[in-house]
Amino acid sequence: MFRIIRIRKTWYIVSGLLIALSITSLLMFGLRVGIDYTGGTIITYSTKQSDAVTIIESKLKDLNINSYQVKPSDNNQILVKTIQLNNEQHQELTKKVSSEISDIKEARYDSIGPSIGKDLRNKSIIAVSLASLAIIIFIAFAFRKVPKPLSSWKFGFLAVIALLHDLIITTGMVSLLGHFFVWLEIDALFITALLTVMGFSVHDTIVIYDRLREIFTKNPHKPIEVTAEESVNQTLARSINTSMTTLIVLTALLLLGGTSIRHFIVVLLIGIFIGTYSSIFVAAPLVVSWHKQKK
Repeated sequence: MFRIIRIRKTWYIVSGLLIALSITSLLMFGLRVGIDYTGGTIITYSTKQSDAVTIIESKLKDLNINSYQVKPSDNNQILVKTIQLNNEQHQELTKKVSSEISDIKEARYDSIGPSIGKDLRNKSIIAVSLASLAIIIFIAFAFRKVPKPLSSWKFGFLAVIALLHDLIITTGMVSLLGHFFVWLEIDALFITALLTVMGFSVHDTIVIYDRLREIFTKNPHKPIEVTAEESVNQTLARSINTSMTTLIVLTALLLLGGTSIRHFIVVLLIGIFIGTYSSIFVAAPLVVSWHKQKK
């Protein structure tokens, strides 16, 4: 049997260091926010010319547009994200690009205003907050028959604490990587990835908590530390196997998939790895620490 709960202070230190690193990265580098939230222009070009990306970048610089992203997409398409362009700048860019790329066609043109970006940002915060509240209520209801001195609300609250641990570290790692890779930006897909990570992580946590409740119900006088140790060890193989198969699939998508969802997959890889760690090494130990502290 692995002695995971017994050395829980070690896992707290590891998590504390990861959180400190994440917060430091966020303070130093911030997040590379996409135009979904800041507002800007999205243009999708279609061309078969191999050096089209380089040409488009040079034309953007000629127009004194310094804030932009140009990356190839699927089906011979190139995605261009820039600051807000007026009609004259758009027409001038199209003219300059067409003069050097004969087969280029503009497949899509969207302009997102700052007010729309702010509204989307607020809705993203609300989505994460509502998901956290719903998780607390669901776990409290599902564990309502847990015997005393354990509490169903305690399970729900600690599950969300573990989720916040996952979100902070995942966001911090994205901030750190985004400082070196310009394509790793914060957009609507990032929020989608965070919500997916929350669902995956709390699923693992509930499995461990359910086993802890089952063992504690059968042996209510057994020390909570021993009960938690047994529950973690009984679900350890299942948690690792589930996560590993998911990470293998995501790695294959990262290596072989399209560039348009690359940042989404990277966030999932980081988040699911951290979520698996927290379910095993943080969520269950927190129950023991709170129980012993209260006692």
